[in-house]
Amino acid sequence: MEPAVDNADGLPEPATPVARTIRAIEAVVALVSKCALGAAGLALAGVFLMICYGVAMRYFAGQPQPWVDESAGWLLVGSVMLAIPEVQRRGDHIGIDFLAGLLGPAARRALLIFAILTVLASALIFVREGIIMVEFSRMLNVLSNQIPEVPLWVVQGFVPVGFGLMALVAAVQLACVLAGLKPRDMSETLKDDV
Repeated sequence: MEPAVDNADGLPEPATPVARTIRAIEAVVALVSKCALGAAGLALAGVFLMICYGVAMRYFAGQPQPWVDESAGWLLVGSVMLAIPEVQRRGDHIGIDFLAGLLGPAARRALLIFAILTVLASALIFVREGIIMVEFSRMLNVLSNQIPEVPLWVVQGFVPVGFGLMALVAAVQLACVLAGLKPRDMSETLKDDV
């Protein structure tokens, strides 16, 4: 076995080929997750601008723009779906720290593995259901009420994409924990459990 090297936390980390491979995959997934978060931020900026436009047109020009509400809702859903992978990567989802505080290190690690597995399973269910929803909308050619040029499956596609990225993040975190590595950028509370 190769000697351990210091990681970003200054703690020893295995320098095996498996550990290096997991870290390389983790870095790529982190980049994709951060890009998705950036796209979510742009979507929220778009929501803000559209609402400002809608308010100005309604109250100052006397010309309501009904498409603004629908498209702002789409962008809001898209922003949430694109942000959830980064929230999972950072370990910022809602958790119950009280139970983990009562457990020893081995039990906390087992609880972390269980938590990651439940996130992974839930994300995969949403991916499957999202794909079914998109296929159904495509089959029926469901269109927007306010903007009939937009097929709804395009908007619904954010669901399987967002949860697919979240599943990818969870799978990498699980690989890290099982290999004895601390997932990078995960909240400090969770890192102590590995």
